[in-house]
Amino acid sequence: MLIPFVAVIAVTVLSEYFPQGDGESEAKDRARKARLLSLQERAEEAQGAWRATEEAAEHAQELLKEQEWVAAEDGRRAEEERLAVERKWFEGVRPECRPSGQDISRMKAQYRYSPEFIHIAVVGSAGAGKSSFINAVRGLSRNDSMAAPTGIVETTHTVTRYLDPYPNSRMVWYDIPGSGTTKVSDWQYFNDTGLYIFDCIIVLIGNRVLESDLAIFHACEQFRNVEAFIVRSKSDQHINNMVCEKMSQGFDLRGPDMDAKTRSLLLQTKSEERERFIDETRKNVRAHLERANLPSKKVYIVCVDAILAAVSNSRSPKAIDEADLLNDVEEFVRKRLQ
Repeated sequence: MLIPFVAVIAVTVLSEYFPQGDGESEAKDRARKARLLSLQERAEEAQGAWRATEEAAEHAQELLKEQEWVAAEDGRRAEEERLAVERKWFEGVRPECRPSGQDISRMKAQYRYSPEFIHIAVVGSAGAGKSSFINAVRGLSRNDSMAAPTGIVETTHTVTRYLDPYPNSRMVWYDIPGSGTTKVSDWQYFNDTGLYIFDCIIVLIGNRVLESDLAIFHACEQFRNVEAFIVRSKSDQHINNMVCEKMSQGFDLRGPDMDAKTRSLLLQTKSEERERFIDETRKNVRAHLERANLPSKKVYIVCVDAILAAVSNSRSPKAIDEADLLNDVEEFVRKRLQ
């Protein structure tokens, strides 16, 4: 410290340059003054060094604070990026993961992909009606020998390939095991099933849009060569359920002894519930796509009976979007084969 050092100098000066008694010679006085001047200079140098040390310490402290701030900012940004990635994973959105050329070749060989045909995958959650849909668009009832097996539970456990039975047809249909099941997690479903090799994917939805459905649409955005359609299946079943809820308790749609008044009420209720179902379905799908930051898409509302009717060029009273769906798929196939 400077103060003790100066005190020592002062004691030295007092004892050495101001002794008791008289008769100091002029030469000794000059020598003492010279030594005093030298000590003063050394004291000033020590004080300057001390000030320089303090300034260096202050500068080092400022640098340390700046480094701590930069480290904190880097940590904050890293945490924000981690949370963003984690949020996407929870939303079922897998970070872009392009398959290798070897992956593409392997999946094309596995599914017997041919550029001369259009390969259409039908996907959706377990029980969405994928097999029944494939049968209907091919004009087959479930009792037909060429029909895909159907059931209430998931009946397809491996990807199954079905040729279109119509002459000169260049469409091949694939029944894909249900997404969102315990066997296949949402984020890995698209790549693990090789959906990126298909020309078109039809996503069947049930009563609600699932995270697994949205994950497929996100993946299709990464693979621009894959066209995607969203289809609300089993519309007739859901409309009938809505009608039964509106009618009196115990009402039976197939009751043989229905009087004219009840039948009139049934027809009116069915018309109202049909329109409500269509409106709610379109709004629900649009809202889910918007929340997932996905572009707007038309939802086709269909049922198996009306698809079979449309395939045979007849009109079903259950029809909603069946004819539009078939026409739009055929138009896509025509353009893709050009």
